[in-house]
Amino acid sequence: MSLMLEEIAEQPSALARTITEERGKIARLGKHLKTRNIDLIVLVARGSSDNASLFGRYLLEIATGIPVSLSAPSVHTIYGARLKLDRALVVGVSQSGEGEDINRVLENARACGAYTVGITNEPKSTMTGLVDETLLTHGGRERSVAATKTFTGQMLLFYMLASELAIKPPPFSYEAIPQFVERALEQKPAILELVQRYVFMENCVVVGRGLAYANAYELALKLMETCYVVAERFSSADFLHGPLAMVERHFPVILFAPPGVMLPGVKNLIERLSELHAETLAITSDISVAGSCTRAIVMPREIDEFLAPIPYIVPGQIFAALLAEAKGLDPDAPRSLSKVTRTL
Repeated sequence: MSLMLEEIAEQPSALARTITEERGKIARLGKHLKTRNIDLIVLVARGSSDNASLFGRYLLEIATGIPVSLSAPSVHTIYGARLKLDRALVVGVSQSGEGEDINRVLENARACGAYTVGITNEPKSTMTGLVDETLLTHGGRERSVAATKTFTGQMLLFYMLASELAIKPPPFSYEAIPQFVERALEQKPAILELVQRYVFMENCVVVGRGLAYANAYELALKLMETCYVVAERFSSADFLHGPLAMVERHFPVILFAPPGVMLPGVKNLIERLSELHAETLAITSDISVAGSCTRAIVMPREIDEFLAPIPYIVPGQIFAALLAEAKGLDPDAPRSLSKVTRTL
């Protein structure tokens, strides 16, 4: 078994530890932030952490009503701009806590008056010394280059932070997420059989929307870095505005189709893809969606729209790890990559 698969399997316990260890700290942080009249949240990250932040943007805006921006680090690191951040919360997200550009943005943001928070897996990293508060993903050391347990840990911390900053009781309770991830891991035997169909896949599209949009980005990244598949990612709405033209017979499209307000639009897209005879693979709990697609990974029906993003990415992680092995690749050591990437 690859390290990547081992670390995917560690996620229920890692998520449970994160809830236990960080709950009190985040409650205190939430109370403090409410006294600062925050009217802007800025998230800064790269890679998988940026994908977790994309999810965080949706969740925080929905729960808090505060506008959330994904930072462009080069505005700070290359152009040297000074922004008006005295009423902003700036959150840096980095698995290692050693991303030079992320840390530079945090330093600059703090100098511009922002309250800064670091989300990392490494309690002794450089990031922890630069920020006003640190939130930790308690995943233990992540040895595979492809991030899995740190990614879901970052997403969980966004759930916890959004719960504390919410303007009214949020429409979710994150307590059940570790159990739902445990259920998602049960899909591994079915996925092992499924990947054989995709051994020769070289190109694909991954689609998600709303709270599942970040999942499309993350699965596409996993397919690119572990399987060397050229994987484009789109929202189901944007996909109809041009990219649909690339789809021809047997072109593979992977769709996240959790329950909720986005599902009717995904169903409409699946209907159009069926007319084009595309190869469709859905991660869904909806039986009609599963029946309309070429293949499906069927998730538990009790996972609602707000709690779906973490358990729904787990089959995607497993799919990427097993597909890499089926292609004769090592998912733990992608070519040209290292665990810590340093950019400015």
